[in-house]
Amino acid sequence: MYEIIEEGAQIAPNVQIGNYCIIKSGAKIGKNSIIDDYAFIDSQVEIGEGNYIGKFVHLHGRVTIGENNHIESHSVIGLPSKHIGYHSYQGSVIIGNNNFIGNHCGIDCGNNHLSDKHPELKTYLAIDLPSNKNYEDSTIIGDRCYILNNVSIHHNCRVGLGCLPNGNKEYDTIICAGSCLNGFVQLRKGSELGSGTYIREFTSLGEGCYTAMLSHIVKDVLPFSCIRGNKNIGDSKLVNNFNCTKEQIIKLRKDFLDKKRSGILNLYDNLFFSNNPTEK
Repeated sequence: MYEIIEEGAQIAPNVQIGNYCIIKSGAKIGKNSIIDDYAFIDSQVEIGEGNYIGKFVHLHGRVTIGENNHIESHSVIGLPSKHIGYHSYQGSVIIGNNNFIGNHCGIDCGNNHLSDKHPELKTYLAIDLPSNKNYEDSTIIGDRCYILNNVSIHHNCRVGLGCLPNGNKEYDTIICAGSCLNGFVQLRKGSELGSGTYIREFTSLGEGCYTAMLSHIVKDVLPFSCIRGNKNIGDSKLVNNFNCTKEQIIKLRKDFLDKKRSGILNLYDNLFFSNNPTEK
């Protein structure tokens, strides 16, 4: 076995490191993690306990990964954002616990170029996060997210954060293969994106939203809405995963309108309680 582990890398007990890995000085890897062949771990990367980092996975810059995540081969996390004029800014990526990230996914780090142009985004970026730290230049993946192959998540996105309790399935938030989240997209907890869903930058989707395959989302979407193509067709059946009452959904939608969206884009037409699942 041959690998390069620079002096100053902090490797906890019971970590398995595969062939031809490169682990830079300053990197931290928690116990019981597996780093598979040909992985690259940069100097500011922090990996918690019990993670699997697949073959040819590259973790660049300031990447923090929680516990019990599974990241499949050839995914690249932490490269600078793809935004004209700001593609060299190196923010951070924060990934929570118990997530699955499939093959060939890309998750870009955040940048902070909109602070002056859109100050309202600072409030949006701080939602659900501790107030004692500035997360403005971070891309954040929460807990219990299932992200399939070839998904692109661009700078400053927020995925899997929200006000719902844990659902009745292993994963709460699902992004199917080939989907793309552009910069500053907010995809709140409990949502599910069908394969090939494309989400315009600055768009916010509330808790429990569902999009059909190949949907193009260009406006903000209220919690527990269902989008097909680019139209709101009613209430999402994902409400059944969280056992929410009508009153709870009304409150989620009010909170979303008040503070949990960027405020830059218009909303899709509102269709309230058109399906039986929310009539509880």
